[in-house]
Amino acid sequence: MKLRAIGLALLLAATPAAMAQTMPAPRADIAELRKEALADPAIKAVLQDESRSIEMRLKDDARNVEIILKASKAKAGDRVLDVGSIGGYLAILFSNLVGPKGHVDIHNTPSWISQFPWVAEDKQRKVIKNPNVGWLALSWNDLDAPADSYDVVVMGRVYHDVLVESGDYELLNSRVFKMLKPGGRVLIEDHDADPAMRADQQASLHRISHENVAKQLMEAGFAYTDLIVFESKADNQKTDVFRPGVKGRTDHFIAVFQKPLDGKPLR
Repeated sequence: MKLRAIGLALLLAATPAAMAQTMPAPRADIAELRKEALADPAIKAVLQDESRSIEMRLKDDARNVEIILKASKAKAGDRVLDVGSIGGYLAILFSNLVGPKGHVDIHNTPSWISQFPWVAEDKQRKVIKNPNVGWLALSWNDLDAPADSYDVVVMGRVYHDVLVESGDYELLNSRVFKMLKPGGRVLIEDHDADPAMRADQQASLHRISHENVAKQLMEAGFAYTDLIVFESKADNQKTDVFRPGVKGRTDHFIAVFQKPLDGKPLR
């Protein structure tokens, strides 16, 4: 595992909330994690659903999506918000996982809808027929919902985009905290970055370090519960993720945070 002692030391020094909790031991045993996830009948059934498009099913291995579903702890009847969903890849999986008594909201920003018209609600409704899916078109700084609306909030490789689009991390994270039910979880999957780089430098490369994510979510009052790291010999965490040779082969991570059961921020 690549050494991140400096980044962890900075995290602990800069985040008072971190001192009140134990950091999760990072897991990098990906084969075992996949095995554990695929042993879950509900997850196995979701992945074997042939109603999903071939295009979406081809993404499964590259995204290690069974690990995402398992790490989220989403279950039948849950309400899920897929932030920055784009084409709804994760949303459809979660929709099938939570079932007819659950619900999934697909969120995209107005600027993304303008750039990619096919992600607009009217276009996606022609493709996504799941009756338990809804849509939200809100900027990062306007994303909001009533308190205790969701059991799970997921952000699949888009957390860095908040900064790219001049969003306010502190505002977003405080609203996510409010929107989650007590005990609810937020799962952030993203391309990892060198923690020694400034956050704006990381975002310009379409990355965010897991140390940065942890610092921000803990400052919002979340408990840091799980960290899964995917390492690649092709990545030095300092180049654009779309660069040939690196694209599709980045170091990336899944970080999971929980709203305390009493509903109050950890301080």
